[in-house]
Amino acid sequence: MKHVRRWAAAAVLVLLLMPLLTVDAGAAKLVAITFDDGPNQTWTPQVVEALNQRGVKGTFFMVGSWVATKEDLVRSMVQQGHQIANHTWEHLNLTGLDPQEVRLQAERSRAKLEEVTGQQDFMVRTPFGVRSQTVLNNIDSPLILWSQDPAAGKQVSGEKMAKSVIRSIKDGDIILLHDSTQENLDAACRIIDTLQARGYDFVTVDELFRLRGVTPQKGVIYKSVPPAADPQAYDESRLEDHWAWPAISVMEETGIMTGDGEGWHPNRYLTRAAAAEVLWRAAGEPRARGRADFLDVPKNAWYASAVAWAEEAGVIQGTGAGRFSPSSPVTRQQLYVMVDRLLGRGSLSASAGEGQTFEDSFRISDWAKEAVERLGVLGFTSQNDREVFRPQDPATRAEAAELVAWYLETR
Repeated sequence: MKHVRRWAAAAVLVLLLMPLLTVDAGAAKLVAITFDDGPNQTWTPQVVEALNQRGVKGTFFMVGSWVATKEDLVRSMVQQGHQIANHTWEHLNLTGLDPQEVRLQAERSRAKLEEVTGQQDFMVRTPFGVRSQTVLNNIDSPLILWSQDPAAGKQVSGEKMAKSVIRSIKDGDIILLHDSTQENLDAACRIIDTLQARGYDFVTVDELFRLRGVTPQKGVIYKSVPPAADPQAYDESRLEDHWAWPAISVMEETGIMTGDGEGWHPNRYLTRAAAAEVLWRAAGEPRARGRADFLDVPKNAWYASAVAWAEEAGVIQGTGAGRFSPSSPVTRQQLYVMVDRLLGRGSLSASAGEGQTFEDSFRISDWAKEAVERLGVLGFTSQNDREVFRPQDPATRAEAAELVAWYLETR
């Protein structure tokens, strides 16, 4: 993999700000809501319906022996995008079992879930949250516990459970509830409604790990997945394990995006100047007739040719103040709008089909909604964003690489 030329930040997007519109890029606040001790014939469908009405995907830790009579329900939950996880075969206290029995409880449940869902890997939560060394050594999976347990093993009203979570919630928390009572259903609805209004987005546990750049390890206990101290950092020795590796390879092969001699920096945020240059390269480095009419673009800046072309082609649009702000970050929704413009599809209707839907679609700015929907209709689905879109998050080099690689196939 070549590490030459300046690591022109990742793809698409730069300004797209409408007159007088300002965008403050900031990372989304993520939480996972989980349910134990199902599936329950009465309450699980009601919990699922409540989540679906709110655009939320939950994680359900199921007891394997209880799945047999509810297989259609479980398959339906998978089709709707909810995560199915392993809560052992019989819901026993594993600390009283020998290693072989522990393995059997986990494996027998895993095999049943695989038979019903067609999936193979399932996160595990032990009954009662027990975690002896014997258990950790024999479950052959990450052990997913929780940071929010509003009932604490007692019979508690839905209102009290909800207040407990709402009062103490933190970014990256994993919430423990049960899909087995009216109280838990009431608590889930109030928690979701309140926290969504406060800017939190709900994701599955699997998505929480992925969006935080954490790979859960077997035999390790996880209670939450808080934001990293430096979300832009990445271990370059594991670059081929990055979710965007196929797109990164395309960027390197075409020379559209490369490393800087120290690394590829897949999680580093894009600046507008770097995004303009990457788009320009993706378009074949066309020559602009004039220069960009932005007050803060120096004539000899390394990105001047790219910005001039992008403005002339309508890919970038300046603000009323006529400023480009080359070092400012590009948001994800801006990135999608710019790719939409680059494709020349801005005036077309997205009525040909249905694109990807996101739990936080209501957070997408009005000026970006059509572009986001249209790219989904045209066939773009991000491998890193299956549940939430995070429109105000800064776009990373990896996210841009994925979108630009798709553009190269689509144009």
